[in-house]
Amino acid sequence: MTRLSNSALRAISNPADSLALFVDLSYVLSGFTRVELWGTGMVQTYYNEVNLIIGAREMGKLLGVSRVIIPQSGNVTKAIEKVVEKEILQDSRYGPVARNIIRLWYLGAWDQLPRTWRNIYGATSFDTDHIVSAEAYQESLVWIAGETHPMGAKQQGFGTWALPGPDSHGGVK
Repeated sequence: MTRLSNSALRAISNPADSLALFVDLSYVLSGFTRVELWGTGMVQTYYNEVNLIIGAREMGKLLGVSRVIIPQSGNVTKAIEKVVEKEILQDSRYGPVARNIIRLWYLGAWDQLPRTWRNIYGATSFDTDHIVSAEAYQESLVWIAGETHPMGAKQQGFGTWALPGPDSHGGVK
Protein backbone atom coordinates (compact mmCIF):
# COMPACT_ATOMS: atom_id res chain seq x y z
CA MET A 1 0.00 0.00 0.00
CA THR A 2 1.14 3.53 -0.72
CA ARG A 3 2.39 5.37 2.33
CA LEU A 4 -0.48 7.45 3.69
CA SER A 5 0.42 9.91 6.42
CA ASN A 6 -0.70 9.19 9.99
CA SER A 7 -2.51 12.53 10.09
CA ALA A 8 -4.46 11.54 6.97
CA LEU A 9 -5.45 8.30 8.68
CA ARG A 10 -6.47 9.95 11.98
CA ALA A 11 -9.27 8.35 13.93
CA ILE A 12 -12.82 9.08 12.92
CA SER A 13 -14.58 10.18 16.07
CA ASN A 14 -17.97 11.25 14.75
CA PRO A 15 -20.33 8.30 14.05
CA ALA A 16 -22.10 10.32 11.33
CA ASP A 17 -18.75 10.80 9.58
CA SER A 18 -18.10 7.05 9.79
CA LEU A 19 -21.47 6.28 8.25
CA ALA A 20 -20.91 8.81 5.45
CA LEU A 21 -17.46 7.32 4.75
CA PHE A 22 -18.99 3.85 4.67
CA VAL A 23 -21.51 5.06 2.07
CA ASP A 24 -18.72 6.71 0.03
CA LEU A 25 -16.74 3.46 0.04
CA SER A 26 -19.85 1.41 -0.76
CA TYR A 27 -20.62 3.78 -3.66
CA VAL A 28 -17.26 3.06 -5.27
CA LEU A 29 -17.33 -0.68 -4.50
CA SER A 30 -20.91 -1.30 -5.64
CA GLY A 31 -21.26 1.07 -8.59
CA PHE A 32 -24.59 2.29 -7.18
CA THR A 33 -25.04 5.95 -6.24
CA ARG A 34 -25.13 7.13 -2.65
CA VAL A 35 -28.85 7.89 -3.03
CA GLU A 36 -29.55 4.37 -4.34
CA LEU A 37 -27.63 2.86 -1.43
CA TRP A 38 -29.54 4.96 1.11
CA GLY A 39 -32.75 4.04 -0.70
CA THR A 40 -32.29 0.38 0.18
CA GLY A 41 -32.72 1.22 3.85
CA MET A 42 -29.69 -0.99 4.60
CA VAL A 43 -26.89 1.54 5.16
CA GLN A 44 -27.00 1.54 8.96
CA THR A 45 -27.58 -2.23 9.09
CA TYR A 46 -24.59 -3.00 6.86
CA TYR A 47 -22.37 -0.49 8.64
CA ASN A 48 -23.27 -2.05 12.00
CA GLU A 49 -22.76 -5.56 10.61
CA VAL A 50 -19.26 -4.87 9.27
CA ASN A 51 -18.29 -3.00 12.44
CA LEU A 52 -19.51 -5.91 14.58
CA ILE A 53 -17.63 -8.47 12.50
CA ILE A 54 -14.26 -6.77 12.03
CA GLY A 55 -14.28 -4.51 15.09
CA ALA A 56 -14.00 -0.76 15.52
CA ARG A 57 -10.20 -0.72 15.04
CA GLU A 58 -10.27 -2.38 11.62
CA MET A 59 -13.37 -0.44 10.56
CA GLY A 60 -11.65 2.81 11.52
CA LYS A 61 -8.55 1.89 9.52
CA LEU A 62 -10.58 0.94 6.43
CA LEU A 63 -12.64 4.12 6.59
CA GLY A 64 -9.50 6.18 7.24
CA VAL A 65 -7.95 4.89 4.03
CA SER A 66 -11.14 5.45 2.08
CA ARG A 67 -11.41 9.02 3.43
CA VAL A 68 -8.01 9.80 1.90
CA ILE A 69 -8.88 8.27 -1.49
CA ILE A 70 -12.59 8.91 -2.11
CA PRO A 71 -14.07 12.39 -2.49
CA GLN A 72 -16.95 12.92 -0.09
CA SER A 73 -19.19 14.54 -2.63
CA GLY A 74 -19.56 14.36 -6.35
CA ASN A 75 -18.79 11.58 -8.75
CA VAL A 76 -15.98 9.11 -8.66
CA THR A 77 -13.61 9.13 -11.62
CA LYS A 78 -11.88 6.17 -13.26
CA ALA A 79 -8.65 7.37 -11.65
CA ILE A 80 -10.21 7.15 -8.17
CA GLU A 81 -11.60 3.69 -8.98
CA LYS A 82 -8.08 2.55 -9.91
CA VAL A 83 -6.68 3.90 -6.65
CA VAL A 84 -9.44 2.12 -4.68
CA GLU A 85 -8.64 -1.09 -6.54
CA LYS A 86 -4.93 -0.80 -5.77
CA GLU A 87 -5.06 0.59 -2.23
CA ILE A 88 -8.12 -1.24 -0.92
CA LEU A 89 -9.27 -4.18 -3.06
CA GLN A 90 -5.76 -5.53 -3.74
CA ASP A 91 -4.52 -4.88 -0.21
CA SER A 92 -4.19 -7.95 2.02
CA ARG A 93 -5.71 -6.10 4.99
CA TYR A 94 -8.58 -4.21 3.34
CA GLY A 95 -9.31 -6.34 0.27
CA PRO A 96 -11.11 -9.26 1.96
CA VAL A 97 -13.32 -6.88 3.92
CA ALA A 98 -14.05 -4.70 0.86
CA ARG A 99 -15.03 -7.77 -1.18
CA ASN A 100 -17.39 -8.78 1.61
CA ILE A 101 -18.90 -5.29 1.62
CA ILE A 102 -19.64 -5.78 -2.09
CA ARG A 103 -21.23 -9.15 -1.25
CA LEU A 104 -23.33 -7.52 1.47
CA TRP A 105 -24.75 -4.95 -0.93
CA TYR A 106 -25.39 -7.36 -3.81
CA LEU A 107 -26.50 -10.47 -1.94
CA GLY A 108 -27.22 -9.45 1.64
CA ALA A 109 -24.66 -12.06 2.68
CA TRP A 110 -21.33 -12.17 4.49
CA ASP A 111 -18.65 -14.82 3.84
CA GLN A 112 -16.26 -15.61 6.67
CA LEU A 113 -12.97 -13.79 6.21
CA PRO A 114 -9.96 -15.93 5.25
CA ARG A 115 -8.16 -17.69 8.09
CA THR A 116 -4.94 -15.80 7.34
CA TRP A 117 -6.77 -12.47 7.68
CA ARG A 118 -8.36 -13.52 10.96
CA ASN A 119 -5.02 -14.75 12.34
CA ILE A 120 -3.33 -11.41 11.61
CA TYR A 121 -6.08 -8.85 12.28
CA GLY A 122 -8.29 -10.67 14.74
CA ALA A 123 -11.50 -12.63 14.63
CA THR A 124 -14.89 -12.31 16.22
CA SER A 125 -17.57 -14.92 16.73
CA PHE A 126 -19.75 -12.90 14.32
CA ASP A 127 -17.44 -13.62 11.36
CA THR A 128 -19.34 -16.56 9.91
CA ASP A 129 -20.99 -17.27 6.57
CA HIS A 130 -24.51 -15.88 6.89
CA ILE A 131 -27.38 -13.94 5.35
CA VAL A 132 -27.74 -10.71 7.31
CA SER A 133 -31.55 -10.74 7.41
CA ALA A 134 -34.67 -11.31 5.36
CA GLU A 135 -34.69 -7.57 4.66
CA ALA A 136 -31.09 -7.76 3.39
CA TYR A 137 -32.16 -10.47 0.93
CA GLN A 138 -35.11 -8.37 -0.25
CA GLU A 139 -33.08 -5.17 -0.65
CA SER A 140 -30.06 -6.79 -2.33
CA LEU A 141 -28.70 -4.83 -5.27
CA VAL A 142 -28.63 -7.98 -7.39
CA TRP A 143 -32.38 -7.55 -7.96
CA ILE A 144 -31.95 -4.02 -9.29
CA ALA A 145 -28.93 -4.98 -11.39
CA GLY A 146 -30.84 -7.93 -12.84
CA GLU A 147 -34.02 -5.89 -13.37
CA THR A 148 -36.05 -8.42 -11.44
CA HIS A 149 -37.48 -8.88 -7.97
CA PRO A 150 -36.60 -11.06 -4.97
CA MET A 151 -38.52 -14.26 -5.49
CA GLY A 152 -41.00 -14.99 -2.75
CA ALA A 153 -40.52 -11.57 -1.15
CA LYS A 154 -41.58 -8.61 -3.30
CA GLN A 155 -44.07 -9.51 -5.93
CA GLN A 156 -44.37 -7.33 -8.99
CA GLY A 157 -48.13 -7.26 -8.90
CA PHE A 158 -51.03 -9.15 -10.39
CA GLY A 159 -50.87 -9.53 -14.16
CA THR A 160 -47.33 -8.26 -14.64
CA TRP A 161 -46.32 -11.55 -16.23
CA ALA A 162 -48.36 -10.53 -19.25
CA LEU A 163 -46.40 -7.31 -19.81
CA PRO A 164 -43.28 -7.16 -22.01
CA GLY A 165 -39.96 -7.03 -20.14
CA PRO A 166 -37.87 -3.88 -19.87
CA ASP A 167 -35.70 -4.73 -22.89
CA SER A 168 -38.53 -5.80 -25.19
CA HIS A 169 -39.65 -3.58 -28.04
CA GLY A 170 -42.44 -1.47 -26.72
CA GLY A 171 -41.64 -2.61 -23.17
CA VAL A 172 -42.26 -0.65 -20.05
CA LYS A 173 -39.43 0.94 -18.10
